[in-house]
Amino acid sequence: MIAISLLALAANVGCLVLISGHRHRGVHLRPSYIFSATDVLANLGAMLAGVLVAWTGRSLPDRIIGFVIGTMILPGSIRILRLR
Repeated sequence: MIAISLLALAANVGCLVLISGHRHRGVHLRPSYIFSATDVLANLGAMLAGVLVAWTGRSLPDRIIGFVIGTMILPGSIRILRLR
């Protein structure tokens, strides 16, 4: 879980770097930037959850961090739906 999250984190950071300078130029780039930014946070959360689950031997950290990630994604989704 941690290794795949690290690989996804690298890909999402790369996307953010490519998109960041152009995110205001097109209607399709703003949602891409928002998705990539929330994906970076989700990747970091998944890595933290993996470490905590391995350390504690319990699934509770995974559930809590999954809930937190979900609550972080919701505002970005609403922002995208409001774009014109």
